[in-house]
Amino acid sequence: MNEPAYQRLAQSAFSSLWLGPDHLLLVNSTFCEESYKRFYFRDIHAITLRKSSLRTIWNAVLSLPLGICLIGMAVCAFPSRGIPFDPTAPIVWSIIFGLFLLPFGVNNFMGTGCACYLRTAVQNTSLPALRRMPKARKVFDKIRPHIVAVQGQLTAAEVSAHLREAAVSEAAASQAQPPKSPEPPVLS
Repeated sequence: MNEPAYQRLAQSAFSSLWLGPDHLLLVNSTFCEESYKRFYFRDIHAITLRKSSLRTIWNAVLSLPLGICLIGMAVCAFPSRGIPFDPTAPIVWSIIFGLFLLPFGVNNFMGTGCACYLRTAVQNTSLPALRRMPKARKVFDKIRPHIVAVQGQLTAAEVSAHLREAAVSEAAASQAQPPKSPEPPVLS
């Protein structure tokens, strides 16, 4: 049996990343259109990943209703004088609490938020399908062998040699004197 031409690596609400035989395919969609970007393994210069505050923001948003539910349960558990005890109120507050606790738990289970970018010679493209660090690392582990197979891999000695060359050329460029511009003519 033939293998499928594409393997889905990651998917979010409006974006997905697919592994092809010699390239990555990024599919961005809206309600009425789809756009496709193809990145050949030979053209990929870098894939960068940085932490974002996605998980922290969602935790903050979900903490407010969780706190309100806890206060509601506490007020129902210890009614004040003159107010009769209603046995259904703590149950209702507990159900609402559970409805907010579930996404809070899922958000924390999914891991740290991240922003991922793919750089080629002509563009730096965001990969919105990779929004969580654990998922992005799994995808990188699948992509890396394909890129190394096409581009090869530098040894540690080659990397340090390239870094030294870059530092020397940068130092030489900063020491070079900029050409003096001719002084403007004096009008009399």
